[in-house]
Amino acid sequence: MIKKILHTTSLKANIVANFVGNGWSALITILFVPVYLKYIGAEGYGLIGIFASLQVVLSLLDSGLSTTLNKEVARLSALPAMEQKMRNLVKSLGTVYWAVALVAGLIAMALSPLLAKYWVQPNALSVQTITYAFLLLSISMVFQFPAGFYSGGLLGLQRQVVLNLIRIIFATLRAVGAIVVLIFISKTILAFFAWTLVISVLQAIVYKYALWHYLPKTAAKTVFDKQELKNIWRFASGMTAIGLTGILLTQSDSIILSKILPLEQFGYYVFAFTVGSVSYMIVGPVSQSYFPKLVVLLTGEMTDELKRVYHQGCQLVTLLILPFALFLALFSKEILLIWTHDSVTVANTWQITSVVTLAVAIHCLMFMPYMLCLSYGKTKLALYTNIVILLVLIPGVIYSAIHFGGLGGATCWLLVNIVYLLINPMLVHNLFLKGETFNWYWKDTFRPVIGCIAILLVSRFLMSNYHFGNPVTVMVLALTGIFAFATTLFSSPGLKDIAMDSITKQFRK
Repeated sequence: MIKKILHTTSLKANIVANFVGNGWSALITILFVPVYLKYIGAEGYGLIGIFASLQVVLSLLDSGLSTTLNKEVARLSALPAMEQKMRNLVKSLGTVYWAVALVAGLIAMALSPLLAKYWVQPNALSVQTITYAFLLLSISMVFQFPAGFYSGGLLGLQRQVVLNLIRIIFATLRAVGAIVVLIFISKTILAFFAWTLVISVLQAIVYKYALWHYLPKTAAKTVFDKQELKNIWRFASGMTAIGLTGILLTQSDSIILSKILPLEQFGYYVFAFTVGSVSYMIVGPVSQSYFPKLVVLLTGEMTDELKRVYHQGCQLVTLLILPFALFLALFSKEILLIWTHDSVTVANTWQITSVVTLAVAIHCLMFMPYMLCLSYGKTKLALYTNIVILLVLIPGVIYSAIHFGGLGGATCWLLVNIVYLLINPMLVHNLFLKGETFNWYWKDTFRPVIGCIAILLVSRFLMSNYHFGNPVTVMVLALTGIFAFATTLFSSPGLKDIAMDSITKQFRK
């Protein structure tokens, strides 16, 4: 049964599908950022930033049950005669999920007037407008929350192609529709959030239908089964706790800065954070594709294949994250100016963008070791790690933000992630894959980017000492990025052979 699943499920197809879906979602969001700034201003975009933070909060909060569903669906699909258990599990967890979403939405609605009056610091927008915006956000949250749950089920079934087709459609509708609304209907932040609510409702309905469509059919009636919840409650509760601490871990700087900074300056910080966080969009497709595959390999006790697939995934994360992140960090000023043509925005954001980009990239390197922990069904290490980091991060961000503003908060987060990189992988591999720590640090992470760093530094030196016009700057940046990526690819032991085989096959054609 397991060999059949491994044979019929293409990891390559899943990764490509996830990249296309996540990549398109990220690209279309980033491309329209200057348009949003034009029509609703920095304060309005600050509220969109709060909405973006809310989306991250929801994705982390729902990771408890959605990741549990992902893992259990993948595990059950590798075992015989588990179709009914799978359907009952989806119904049982789904019922809990909608109840949690409704309660969370009602609490958010109740808090909306208080947040509008006492939390944000607007100059142009009225308290009433911000209150209505928060109310629309609260209702949207009720429907966005379950969407992550149903996505987890589709990932567990390894239906990434279908999932990402839906993701592309709704990302396009959300972004393009918002622009149409702002241009032709109303240039207000309330119109933007009203359209977001409409898309959130439709998206939740479509995701739910898609999951139930692809679940295996059975003759028996699907029922709410308390026993299924009992079987997975330890893992689910551990994942929920990780999600809660993860919210503070990744959003503490935004939460703190939204209170300390004027709304306009917070809008600039959100802009920088949005650009610097693109690596999350890149690493998501990899981890989403490899996680169910690792679960299936563990279920079949295929340890050697597990190690090979795991290291391949780690090297793929390094290849896709580090060249891009280092490139953006070193050339953020030039890239932002070419993109926005707005010197004021660039002056307020380029340094923060560089720091956030590096912090996010380091955090992304931890995704595959984290997936390894979850594949074994272990959550304690990730939870304890998050708690320890939070004890340092929160007071550090508060102090840094008060004294150094957005750049200080971002720098504190970067320093914490560097310490995380030096400690956490050793703990993970000592627990689950003994003897693989060196391979992760050297072969999977550091060795592939040595040449990449050298190329980027030479290019940075040239651009700092010679002033090029825009066309030449674009050409130099493009060549730098290509050579940095290629150098990293051919320095990755697990990916170099795959790349060479693909190139050879193309020439043979």
